[in-house]
Amino acid sequence: MHTKKAYCSKLVLLISLILGLSMVGAYADSHSDNEAFSAAVKAVKARNYGRALTLFEQQANDAKHDAQYNMAVLLRAGKGRPRYYPDALYWGWLAQLGGIEEAEDLASDVLETLTEDDIKAVRARVGENLQARLDNGDIDAIAQFAEYHLTILAEPDYNTAYIWYSIAVALNIPDMVDRRDDTESDIEAKDLARLQTEARELFDKYNFAPFTHKKAGGTNEG
Repeated sequence: MHTKKAYCSKLVLLISLILGLSMVGAYADSHSDNEAFSAAVKAVKARNYGRALTLFEQQANDAKHDAQYNMAVLLRAGKGRPRYYPDALYWGWLAQLGGIEEAEDLASDVLETLTEDDIKAVRARVGENLQARLDNGDIDAIAQFAEYHLTILAEPDYNTAYIWYSIAVALNIPDMVDRRDDTESDIEAKDLARLQTEARELFDKYNFAPFTHKKAGGTNEG
């Protein structure tokens, strides 16, 4: 059985590892963002978990996926705030959709502790978060919204996922062509033209700014 000291050391090691991963092959935001993330990790190492959560949460709310994952880790562990699995799942799913691979295992474990009603409520929160980002013109939310309809919903919604993957391809977002085409294979022929029309209408409605590549060093790619 792990001692309390060993558990805390493991937690610090995990978050420190995520810090390293988030700085390799990731999008770069401002220098202040990197400083804020580093300050949060230092707070974890100092066992000042309340401050760490406050710092991570500020970034998590700005769709910084490494910070979202670390929120999930701390909330699942009950460090800095009382343990609360719904919030751990919420941040874990957002981090998973943002490309943090470790978040999938965390979310899977937390799912086993919650009721179906709890899980349904968290699914709705994640969907609302992504919808708000889309409404604010956040192009990075497009692929995540499509993936949400395939992997987070209780039953995959291939139609909606196809619409948003189609929009992602039109905006030249990387790695979306195969996802769109794979999803299209699950669409019934009678629905295809209608869904393509919806994709075109939403593309015109949102009028997203063109996708631009960002330099490595900050937020994980969505």
